[in-house]
Amino acid sequence: MLRFGRRDAATASPFFDPAFYRDAYPDVAAGGGDPLVHYLDHGWLEGRDPSAVFSTLFYIDRHLADRAPVNPLLHYAGLSPAERLRVATQPGPDFPVLQAAIAEPFFDAPFYARLAGLEGGEDPLSHYLTKGWRRGLDPNDAFSGDAYLQRHAHMRRLGVSPLYHFAATRRLQATEAAGTPARRAKSQAAPLPADPAEASDAQIYETVAAAFDREHYLETNPDIRRSGVDPVRHFLDFGAREDRDPSPDFSVRFYRKHYRREVGPGVNPFFHYLVVGRARGFRPTPFGLGTWPAQVAPTPDEWAQAIPAADIAAARAVLIMPVYKGYDDTLRAIHAVLSAPQAASFALLVIDDCSPEPRLSAALAELAARGLFAHSVNAENLGFVRTCNRGLERAAGKDVVLLNADIVVYGDWLDRLLWHIDADPRIATVTPFSNNATICSYPRPNVDNQARLEITPAEIDAFTRLCNARTRSPVPTGVGFCMAMRREAIAAVGLLDAETFGRGYGEENDFCMRALKAGFTNVLAHDVFVFHSGSVSFGTVLATKGAEILRALLTKHPDYQRRVHNHIQVDPARFARRRLDLYRFARRATEQAQGGLALIVTHDFGGGVETHIEALSVRLAEAGLRVVYLRTDEPGGIKLGLPEATGIDFPVSILDPLSLDRDADLIAELIGWLDPTMVHVHSLAGLDAPSTNAAMRLIEGIGIGYDVTLHDYASVCHRNNLVRPDGTYCGLAAPAACRDCIRLDREADGFLLPDPIERRRVWAGFLGRARTVFAPSSDLAGRIGDTLGLDRFVLRPHEETLPVIEPRPRQRREGALRVAVIGSISQQKGYDVVHNLALDARLRKLPIGFTIIGHSVEPRPMEAAGAHETGRYGSDAAAMAEIARLDPDLVLFPSISPETYCYTLSLALAAGVPPVVFDLGAQAERLRALGAGHCLDPALAEDPQRLNAALLALPIDALWAARKPFRPTVYPRILADYYGLGEAAPSAHRPPSAA
Repeated sequence: MLRFGRRDAATASPFFDPAFYRDAYPDVAAGGGDPLVHYLDHGWLEGRDPSAVFSTLFYIDRHLADRAPVNPLLHYAGLSPAERLRVATQPGPDFPVLQAAIAEPFFDAPFYARLAGLEGGEDPLSHYLTKGWRRGLDPNDAFSGDAYLQRHAHMRRLGVSPLYHFAATRRLQATEAAGTPARRAKSQAAPLPADPAEASDAQIYETVAAAFDREHYLETNPDIRRSGVDPVRHFLDFGAREDRDPSPDFSVRFYRKHYRREVGPGVNPFFHYLVVGRARGFRPTPFGLGTWPAQVAPTPDEWAQAIPAADIAAARAVLIMPVYKGYDDTLRAIHAVLSAPQAASFALLVIDDCSPEPRLSAALAELAARGLFAHSVNAENLGFVRTCNRGLERAAGKDVVLLNADIVVYGDWLDRLLWHIDADPRIATVTPFSNNATICSYPRPNVDNQARLEITPAEIDAFTRLCNARTRSPVPTGVGFCMAMRREAIAAVGLLDAETFGRGYGEENDFCMRALKAGFTNVLAHDVFVFHSGSVSFGTVLATKGAEILRALLTKHPDYQRRVHNHIQVDPARFARRRLDLYRFARRATEQAQGGLALIVTHDFGGGVETHIEALSVRLAEAGLRVVYLRTDEPGGIKLGLPEATGIDFPVSILDPLSLDRDADLIAELIGWLDPTMVHVHSLAGLDAPSTNAAMRLIEGIGIGYDVTLHDYASVCHRNNLVRPDGTYCGLAAPAACRDCIRLDREADGFLLPDPIERRRVWAGFLGRARTVFAPSSDLAGRIGDTLGLDRFVLRPHEETLPVIEPRPRQRREGALRVAVIGSISQQKGYDVVHNLALDARLRKLPIGFTIIGHSVEPRPMEAAGAHETGRYGSDAAAMAEIARLDPDLVLFPSISPETYCYTLSLALAAGVPPVVFDLGAQAERLRALGAGHCLDPALAEDPQRLNAALLALPIDALWAARKPFRPTVYPRILADYYGLGEAAPSAHRPPSAA
């Protein structure tokens, strides 16, 4: 996916030095790609030089400053030989002046002059650009040159200051992302295609770059920042496949999973969203647009309800909150603490660290004067660490909790934290879950989760208190936004290290590491959630001094980084996050479910089963039951799903599959939370033998009974459809033949399959214990019943909503016989039959033509054989319209094994076109009952010449004359007429409990 052509590469190649480029930029050499490709594609945007005698940034600022940015090497190569002799490509004496013009908007001259100790009128910017940056001096208080050099190691050899490189490349990349006037005009001349798969590489790049958050991508992917590659290019080539998000407002993983059918293979999810999904209202994240709302300071009435904290001397624990700035966040944080009654007595010590906001300082003093909390003011700004230490000294002998001034707590949060402290004397620190707490973050770890969920932070806390009560996991370090500290641990390892960590960040990590080495542990409390706005007071420090902080930590604790890395890899809290996810889903699913909840167990293969359960879900919703799917996830798991039309507003696609082996207890607990009033099993296809048995035990263990609808032959055939690996119908063979089939079936490799006799025994027991076993056709009931020795099936043809159309008269016409085939044509659905018929007709020039209204599993060989495909149809109405347009003489249903129902047969009947089937299964049963269509000898499936002859010999006029109006099956009262349950739902619904 490159933005230049072969001609560009050929033009630039004489002036490009690949050996120099690899030596100068080890990250390029390590990547193994073509260095010229790298430079032309994005290296120039990063300021990299193509040779030792060509300076990219100098050339642009010296010769192209007044033009829309273009690749400088291509510009140079495009000059005549005489012009190239007159154009400088290396910096000259005027380069510092050029740099100053670019860097000046980002330079703080007074700050730098004080930092550098300049006297005598020396120009600060000139000093920085020529000397100061080499001495490690920073150009303003928010920009760390050392950190920038670490993130952009490739610029070290350029000999320019970090600030100039930042400003110069920022200008280039910003213009590149927005699109130059020429490129915008080109884009207008060539609008984006309706199908994202047809867009050019340039269109994809320009569209994505305009909405791409480069800083977010680099901040969340430090490996990309270190490599120096163009983040947009990396995202398009690799990042999207690795689930790296292009902005905080777009989730690649969610979008790909949730809209997998719409996006299609090979299409970048973010690009699809920008050109298609956004206009169609698709969600870019699991919870749509929007972030958590900003905090607002409490009203006087709210303050009137606040409960004063205890005196420090009398308190069981002391909460220490350093305050620097953030009026609304700070006052909301204090109010939250004072509005949540606790069983444990606590003191709140608020320390004003010489705040630059007079309004905030005045508010703190006024509230403290009311006796709401202890209050002190630093005479000078000491920074977070020293301020915390002042608080720790005042709280000597007490358990303490360090609190940032931008948190919000809920319920009995402190009692829950202290419970963990009391539960184990080895625990030094306890940190709760939070939306923004690195390794303690929820719903995603190591992410600032600013995307709003479907519930409030207070509800998240209440839910995790219920579903994760009194559980915890070890962490290498606590997180200081809200960290409880045991008094014995403080006494053992000392206060926070203010000398090393100065103004903040890293001090809690150091304390926790010292505690670990003193024999204590640090834990994450799974049953507490505290909201954290994030970085109100010290965000600039973290953004600019991150590398310095890490260096200081590693100097004291060389094992720190590996401990954290290993923790992230293992992620001990993932089970708690998963439980909270599932509990949230269960609560959402059962909200306002007056009639109860129906649990439908099915596979995820689509087809007729999917059509049936989607229609059934609509009918159950009309009867007052919400529907949740449990889908098989081969070979040994299940995953949650929801009907297309559902009243449950939850992004279920973000939930990972659950193992029927490892997560059996959790699945049972989830079902308990859902508290279904009805369980209806439609398929267990896709599971291996142990997982099938586990699923059956799980379903029976729910204890309310279950219904089963037979859709396939999974109970008697490991392939579900009675078709051997060689594509022939087995005739529902004896177990000995089934064993041979399993041995020959490469698709079964890796699956733990039962012996055919055991399969039939297990399924006979499961079906025998069901409340009701529904069969959509008598043929299916007879075949399964005879094989398993059961006779308790209830006939229930599938309900359909196709329109009733009076048969239209056939228009006589000359020419070839028009044969339509409807649906998704797999091997079992007769792929080989249609292919061989079409090939025979083409080779022998027979007057017969075949069109698939839908698609086949291998369209190219099918088209080559002479059968045309119209492509997937999106609805029954679209299929009916295609049938009417094609106006076939008959519709052939070439399934080589007995169908269990056949929805596509209903389409032909509704359209009034005579169906022709093999005399097998439900398709033949339905036609005989109607007295319509024609049944062929199944043996013809193996002889295309005889089958073509039989089709050409059909009495077409008589078949059209025998047609009757299609009357779809309907169940006016779904619970009574289909399930036999009467008018009401099976039982009253109970709200979920985490007990």
